[in-house]
Order: sequence, then C-alpha cells, then structure tokens
Amino acid sequence: MKLSPFTRYTLRAIALVYLFILLIVPVGLIFWRSFEHGLGQFWEWITTPAAIAALQLSLLIVVIVVPLNVIFGIVTALALVRGRFPGKGFLQAVVDLPFAVSPVVAGVALILLWGYGGWFGGIESTGFRIIFGFPGLVLATLFVTLPFVVREVEPVLREIGTEQEQAAATLGANGWQTFSRITLPAIRWGLTYGVVLTVARALGEYGAVTMVSSNFPGISQTLTLLVNSRYTDDYNEFGAYAAATLLMLVAILVLVAMTLVERRAKGRYTEASTTYTGSDEATEVEADLTPPHGPRSIDAQQIVHHKEGV
Repeated sequence: MKLSPFTRYTLRAIALVYLFILLIVPVGLIFWRSFEHGLGQFWEWITTPAAIAALQLSLLIVVIVVPLNVIFGIVTALALVRGRFPGKGFLQAVVDLPFAVSPVVAGVALILLWGYGGWFGGIESTGFRIIFGFPGLVLATLFVTLPFVVREVEPVLREIGTEQEQAAATLGANGWQTFSRITLPAIRWGLTYGVVLTVARALGEYGAVTMVSSNFPGISQTLTLLVNSRYTDDYNEFGAYAAATLLMLVAILVLVAMTLVERRAKGRYTEASTTYTGSDEATEVEADLTPPHGPRSIDAQQIVHHKEGV
C-alpha cells in the first residue's frame, strides 16, 4: 500500500509527539530537577551512605544473577532447540511465564515458599534468612530476568543448525570441545545481547524486590527502593530525583553497550558474509584461469614433453 506524502508526514508527527510526551518530557524533567541546585548538590545526594550502599547492593545482585542466568539460559536453549523430550511445549511456556506474571505476584509467591510458615520456611530456623534479606532479592531478580538469555540464544541456535557440531563429533571431539569451540563462539553475540538485557532488567526491578525486601538501608535496599523511599517516606523529592537520575545513567550506559554490541554483531555478520562470498568468487576465478583439462594445460604438457625429449 502506497501512502501519500501528507499521510506519511502525519504518521511521523504523531509518532514523534507520542514519544516526546511519554519519554522525552518525563526523563528531561527528572534530569532538570536533579541538577536544579547544581552539580555539587547532586553529587552530595548520590554519595550519601544509603545511596552508595543501594548502588553496591544493586550491582552485587547483578553480579550474582547474570552468571546464573547465563548457565541456565544456555542449557535451557540447548534443550529446547536440540533436545526431544516429553513436556517440551510446557517448558517453552514456563520460560515465558515471567513475561506474563506481574512481578508483585512473583514476590508474593516467594514469600509463600520461603517465608515464615511457607513450604521452605524452616530454613529460617537455622538462622539463614531468605525473605526480607539479600537471598530473597536475588531470587526475585532471578525470576524476572530468567527468560532473556534463553530467548536471545534460542533463535541463534536454530539459525546455525547442527552441521558443524556433527562434523566436530565425527572428527572425534567430545561434548565439551564441541560446545566450547563450535557452539559457544557461534552464539556469543546472542548471549551478549541477552546478558545486557538481563543487567538492565535486574537494575530496574522494583515490583518483585519490594515484596521480599525489608527496605533497610545498607541491608536490603536496592537503588529502585531508595528512590521510592526518599520520595514517599522521607519526602526528599530532590534526593529521589538524584537517585533516579543515577539509575537512569546506569541504564543509559547499559543501553549504549547494547547498541554497540548489536552494531558490532551486524558488522561481524556482514564481514563474514563478504569474506565467504569473496573467497568463493576468487576460487571460481582461479578455476577459470587454470582449467585442469583446457587447451593451455595440454600445451603446457606438450612443452614439458618436448623439453624432456631434447
């Protein structure tokens, strides 16, 4: 369907106005309120002991959650793509469950499982606190970030197929050698993209962690909880704006990293495709220049025989 110039410009204007109202204006307003009293005051708000502890706790959660999601994501993606087993469709649905279930519901479910009187609540009698402690924050973040690595690695595995892995197995490679030298290099860009999404989601999670956190500064207060606490409990609007700006700056860094990874991946794919095409063309040209049974080959053989006779 071909649209008229007026219709195209109208649709573009509507999209730009929509993005301007919903994204640019709120983010710009928070940045403006954060630096309204100067850079020095902003630095003071984000370097308080509570803010530093919240940032450290958020980063520590990311450091724990990302490796666990990488291991689970790769194993699950391999099982879904390469494996054949009963309940495969059920596993596909379970992986997407965090996308459909509200994070608050996930937090309540974790309380019912690990809280006092829950199925595994007896662990707290040993002195190891899960709910309203650091382990509960990790479990809640794991739940909401579970699908990202799986869903980024799975299509890459389907695209590369199994030919190279079968060839490696035919040449005598064991399972680990095949995975480390064939499969992992092939999925590294999809895996990296999934890691970046996991980091962004883990840093910005609020709904699930607010249900399993005691919200004590320095104990179980993440950066998102600090923003809410400053705004609703302390009535420190500018401090909340500063913490929100710090969170946005970290998110922007993650977004920039994600964009660079995507561009580099596209560049590598394009380079690989060009190299492959160029090698084929060079082989064809060389074959045309030196035919194995052409007239020039016969003339060369006659010259060699003539020299030998001489």
